[in-house]
Amino acid sequence: MTASNEAQRNNEQKKTVEPGQEEQQPRFVRRWPWAQRTLAHIRELRALAGYVEKQVSSASCTPLVIDAKAQLDTAERTVLEARWFWRGSAVDGALANMNAAHALLLQVMPRQDLRAMLPDLVAVIESHLPPHDRRRVTTVGVARESGTGPADSPPPRQADEGAPGGDGNGRLPTVVERRTIAEAMRASYRVQESEVIRERSFTYLVYKWAGGLFAVTVLIALLAFWFPNALPLCFHPVPPVPPTHHAVVCPTGGAPNPGALPVQGWDYLVVELAGLIAAAVTGAATLQQLHGTATASNVPITLAVLKLPTGALTAVLGILLMRGQFLPGLTALDTSAQIIAWAIIFGAAQQLFTRFVDERGTAVMRAVPAPGPDLPRKSENRTPYRT
Repeated sequence: MTASNEAQRNNEQKKTVEPGQEEQQPRFVRRWPWAQRTLAHIRELRALAGYVEKQVSSASCTPLVIDAKAQLDTAERTVLEARWFWRGSAVDGALANMNAAHALLLQVMPRQDLRAMLPDLVAVIESHLPPHDRRRVTTVGVARESGTGPADSPPPRQADEGAPGGDGNGRLPTVVERRTIAEAMRASYRVQESEVIRERSFTYLVYKWAGGLFAVTVLIALLAFWFPNALPLCFHPVPPVPPTHHAVVCPTGGAPNPGALPVQGWDYLVVELAGLIAAAVTGAATLQQLHGTATASNVPITLAVLKLPTGALTAVLGILLMRGQFLPGLTALDTSAQIIAWAIIFGAAQQLFTRFVDERGTAVMRAVPAPGPDLPRKSENRTPYRT
């Protein structure tokens, strides 16, 4: 066992790359902020693994460190080999390997170092595990007894400097407690991974819905171009309004003869473009209400894309409702400019429908952690002190 471990260490040293001579990253990875943050976190964990490997000498601990390094190598390869259209699987793979490597290192980490890390670990665990989870209660209790718990904790339980498990600054976690802490972090990481999957599923669902709406928008424009007289977007002012004195007005023109319909094949296209532009403007205005995301799935951009075809369709549907005399008092528009103006209003009104999706997207983004050192979320329920 010792000979094989030494051989693996020598192979790892041979594969070590000097600073400034690292492999050229693919262009997509260099321009992907999430990938760069993830690679930085992998390097941080790899340094921690090297430190732990030097500190532990037990034959039962060294294989865990080697496994942790192997998982970090897998996570790095997964990020570097990611492709734009398949980045979702890269995110899942890299995150799972990083989390597993960190949990393995916690199992063999020197207890003095583990005690110093307890505040950060407790913050992550309290953010993801329920208040009465036994692993969470145990971890918080260990942190309080070691003097690294919250400010309102009871005084730490002191241990003599020469006694096992103590150095005069509060007791150290026992071997069993160290494993429990690692299991609590592993469970917290599983919750994180499920939140990332939920965010990506939401993003894919919105993209697919937006793609379907875009297809419907294009189909309507094509059908209107091939069959312009099937359902014209024209109105009959009564009486004809000067200075044009048009008896019939359409989005792109008018005619003085009531029996003539000056229908053009691009009438629907003009209305859809007006609604799309209005939706883009209102969507840009509402983006200020959405917080940015540091995760791989860009939810704000996804929500903005959904607004565009929705605005185009609401513009067409709104004009058709007015033409069908569904809205009292708004049944006879006088000019083409008025038709376009109402198309803009109806396109901007898409916010009434998409705001529910915006709220759901905001909730999903708040639940997903960013790669790198875990930033805890606010926990409303504090874990009670364990006696």
